[in-house]
Amino acid sequence: MDFLKRFCSSRLLRILSIAAVLGPTAPAENWPQWRGPRGDGTSRESNVPRHWSATEGIAWKTAIPGEGHSSPVIWGDAIFLTTGLPDTQERCLLRIDARTGRIVWQKAVLKSGREAMHGENSVASSTPVTDGESVFTSFQQGERASVQSHDFEGRLQWAIQPLGFEGEHGYSYTPLLHGDLLIFDCRQEGEAAVLGIDKRTGAIRWRSEPGRRRISHVTPILAHDGKREQVIVCGSDEMRGLNPATGATLWSCRGPSDVAVAGLALGDGMVFATAGYPARTRMAVKLDGSGDVTETHVAWQSRRQVTYVPSPVHHEGHVYSVLDDGMLCCFNAKTGETVWEHRLGGRYRASLVLAEGHIHATNDRGLTTVFAADARAFRPVATNDLAGFCYTTPAISGGRLYSRTGGHLVCIGQ
Repeated sequence: MDFLKRFCSSRLLRILSIAAVLGPTAPAENWPQWRGPRGDGTSRESNVPRHWSATEGIAWKTAIPGEGHSSPVIWGDAIFLTTGLPDTQERCLLRIDARTGRIVWQKAVLKSGREAMHGENSVASSTPVTDGESVFTSFQQGERASVQSHDFEGRLQWAIQPLGFEGEHGYSYTPLLHGDLLIFDCRQEGEAAVLGIDKRTGAIRWRSEPGRRRISHVTPILAHDGKREQVIVCGSDEMRGLNPATGATLWSCRGPSDVAVAGLALGDGMVFATAGYPARTRMAVKLDGSGDVTETHVAWQSRRQVTYVPSPVHHEGHVYSVLDDGMLCCFNAKTGETVWEHRLGGRYRASLVLAEGHIHATNDRGLTTVFAADARAFRPVATNDLAGFCYTTPAISGGRLYSRTGGHLVCIGQ
């Protein structure tokens, strides 16, 4: 018994010593929706890769059939991704094993001919969202917007076509989960609306219509102003904070402009939004207003250094944004003033992601610049080349980075 006690004690000491050397680690986060668990491009994980190449630092690389610009979402060991198959006209949902990269199953969700769209869009541009039990997808089907729910085995649970669709740029509408609701904002020239959909049945629980019908592709985001929870929607030259349970408008304001694409960022009690047409505009709105807050709660507005497609991130009082042409900017969150700027190479469509105080910016050729989120100056850490076409935003989970290139899903990390 004395020997066993001494053995167990020494073993415990070794374990504690190793833990002390390694230090505390952040728990693994699921990445259940576009731009992560908070929808703002931020990860709370540690040991996220900062150095890799097309041949080094890659855990696995899996060929993805068809085409699509949707991003991967992750729950535990399950990765979900959408794609379109040109030969069969199928829109598909894939489940991929995060440990090995093996395609577990591929489900044909619907069939539809290739609709009219912008040359940089695809038939599978909407990113799925999952709650750990179901995975929700959205595609255009003819002249209708279509939303579906499948379980983790690929079995269809429900499918609805709640809205007619008309849009010169094509289809790209990623839903948001909140409690038992799937919140779906489809701003377009046709039957535009924000819908609160019962995630269990597909029934429409509430409906909110925008003031104007102008195509935009901004994914809603959840926010809290210290007193109330709200879902923020943006596009068609307006922003609104909605009660997520009822769809009632809590506040609204004009701006930033007609056509908005980039996702929203949150911080310092404000929401940061950009729009690209007809006037490129970025703005910040305080979250604690009521009614029409255009004259009272717009903190700042600028038409300089405005991104159109890539989404910004907020970190410690500053907003970081990469413009479509590769200009990287750091703005003061409270004033909107430029703190510094730096020219990166290439053209950008992927949104920024932030982990451990470092930001990843990926251009359309798969070149990722990792730099410190430092308001004093641009401080590069690494330049990593996947050597592949890339329009999609990476996902972070379990200490790994997942990036979709033109024909592959790449897992970066150990």
